[in-house]
Amino acid sequence: MVVLLHRLNQYAVSKIDKNITEETVKVLFSNLEEMLSVHKDFLSMVEELLHPEPCAYQEVGRCFLHFRGRFQIYDEYCGNHEKAQRLLLELNKIRTVRTLLLNCMLLSGRKNTEVPLEGYLLAPIQRICKYPLLLRELLKRTPKKHNDYSTVQESLQVMKAVCSSINEAKRQMEKLEVLEEWQSHIEGWEGSNITDCCTEMLMQGVLLKISAGNIQERVFFLFDNLLVYCKKKNRQVFLMRLKNSKTATEGPRYLFRGRINTEVMEVENVDDGTGVC
Repeated sequence: MVVLLHRLNQYAVSKIDKNITEETVKVLFSNLEEMLSVHKDFLSMVEELLHPEPCAYQEVGRCFLHFRGRFQIYDEYCGNHEKAQRLLLELNKIRTVRTLLLNCMLLSGRKNTEVPLEGYLLAPIQRICKYPLLLRELLKRTPKKHNDYSTVQESLQVMKAVCSSINEAKRQMEKLEVLEEWQSHIEGWEGSNITDCCTEMLMQGVLLKISAGNIQERVFFLFDNLLVYCKKKNRQVFLMRLKNSKTATEGPRYLFRGRINTEVMEVENVDDGTGVC
C-alpha cells in the first residue's frame, strides 16, 4: 500500500492527470507513512523479543504496553477515512483516473485487483482493530500462572481502549467481533478467516443451489467481498449435542460448503426471471 502511495505521488508531481494532485494523494492516504514507521518499530521489538526463536517463557504483552501511546497515531488516519472514501468514490467516476488507479495497484506489486482500493484504505483500521481479537485469543491460550498472563490481560484492555477512542476504529472493531462470532458457528470452515477479507455481512437467506443437475437447499451469506454458502445442521442432533455439552456456549449451526469471491462473480438473469450466479 505504501508502494502504491509513492507511485501515486510520482503521478501527482508529474501532473500526468489533473485529477491526481498532491493534495488528492494526501487526502487518500493521510498519515500512512507515519503509521508504517510505528509498525516497523513495533515489529522490530516483537522480533527482538522472539529472538532467536519463540519460547514459552517470552512475554509478548509488554510490546503492546510499550507502544500504547504511539498507536494513537491512528486517530488522524481513522478520522480522515470517510473523507478519503468519498473522494475515491468521485475519482472512480472518472474513467481515466479509474484506469490510472488500477494500473498503479498492479504496478505496485499486486498480483490481482480482487480487493479494490477501498479495501486497502480500510486495511490499516482493520489492523488496529484486530489486535484486541488477537490478544483475546492469546489470553485464552496463556496459563494463568504464566508471567505474561497479567501483561496480556492489561494489553487487551489497553488496545480495546485505543480502538474505542477512535470512533471509526470502534465501529470496525465491533463489526469484526460480529463476524468472528458468526464464523465460530460454521463447522468445517475452509480458507482464510472471514475477518481477513470482509468487514460486514450485507444479507443472508435460503436459496436453491443448482450444480451438475443437483438441486440443493443452502443458506447463503453475502459479505462485502465474499459469498459463503452452508448447509443447516440437523436441528435435533444440534440440540442434543448442545444439551450434552459441558459448556454453555452454543456450537456450530451450519456446515461449510463453499465460498465465492464477489470480485470474480457474475450474476445474470435467466428466462424464467430468476438469477443465476
